[in-house]
Amino acid sequence: MGCFKSIFGGLACIAILGGAGAAAYFYGPWSKDKDNGVSGETPTTLIAKNSDCKSCCNGLETNCDLSINQVTWAMVHNAMSSEDDDFYAANNELSLEKALVDGYRGLMLDSCLCDGDYDSLTDVIQDSIQDYVPGGNGEGTEGNQVEKYLGFCHGTCATGVRKPATVLNNIKTFLDVNPKEVLILEFEVGEGTLELLHQAIDDSDLAEYILRDVENNGTVTNWPTFQQLINANRRLLIFAHNDGMGSCATQTCPEGFFYTYDHFSQTKWNDDTCDLSGNDKSISETHGFFLMNHWQNNELDLPSKSHAEVFNTYESLSARFGKCVERLPNILAVDFWSTGDVLKFVNDQNIKIGEGDAAVAASRSGSLRH
Repeated sequence: MGCFKSIFGGLACIAILGGAGAAAYFYGPWSKDKDNGVSGETPTTLIAKNSDCKSCCNGLETNCDLSINQVTWAMVHNAMSSEDDDFYAANNELSLEKALVDGYRGLMLDSCLCDGDYDSLTDVIQDSIQDYVPGGNGEGTEGNQVEKYLGFCHGTCATGVRKPATVLNNIKTFLDVNPKEVLILEFEVGEGTLELLHQAIDDSDLAEYILRDVENNGTVTNWPTFQQLINANRRLLIFAHNDGMGSCATQTCPEGFFYTYDHFSQTKWNDDTCDLSGNDKSISETHGFFLMNHWQNNELDLPSKSHAEVFNTYESLSARFGKCVERLPNILAVDFWSTGDVLKFVNDQNIKIGEGDAAVAASRSGSLRH
């Protein structure tokens, strides 16, 4: 074949065929449904483990009268990416649905455009080569245009993808059967997917739960309490960034979406300090949320369970929180959520607030500086 006429060409072919093989594995007719056992979630399987407490809000009675930015939230990084769902180099072992049941109340999700399913391995190879040969348009073989569809993936759909309809319907079912739980979704919006994502959320009937009654002008001075959200049945907060989104102070944001960086300061990732990411030198006074990105990738910059086994220990979490002298984080995002002591640590932090530690509560919400 022509692409093997040189060493470089041969290496390129190997890379192409390797990629094609991976795509075929994930998208070929023999592949399993990418929702692998969780597409059939039922109200019974999505009942939260703490559901016995009828007077609790997100697991504790003492949370109810606190504003939602006074407590600490446990969040799953790249929640769609799990070994349960057949992702390659997954960020988590277990699915996001199981995380919700166990006690996580925040999910980070990435939206992306995926190619349509292939009919055969030949189509996969042809389309892969088309991306690399001179004049290739990356649109498949003649007469077989590739249809794009919305997916939840990380970087590329070839390493794993979840169907938004399945994920969003399962989140709605979780809210249906757990009326005392409040959730945060944070979307990294892939190029060209913002309108599709907004439509998918509308199609899921999640709209009835989305918080819309807060003036969305880029600043929220007083976030509602858990009890207020539960009473109003507005128990879902959606934050999003990328794909042209900017501050809601200067542009009209999609209905029901808060622009993440209007409200979030965040730490670096692949790091164990409390240093802020990007060019930020201090936490904005107007940001209601301070996100700690608490994971470390391996030397190939891939998710690492062995690192999570250290990072997610109670001792590691306590040590890193102790380095935050300006303000304590109120969102803790991790990889391999089922590893370590994350939920216990977060629960203990919130118990301290519930026991009347006003200084801790104020530091979470940003109203107190050490």
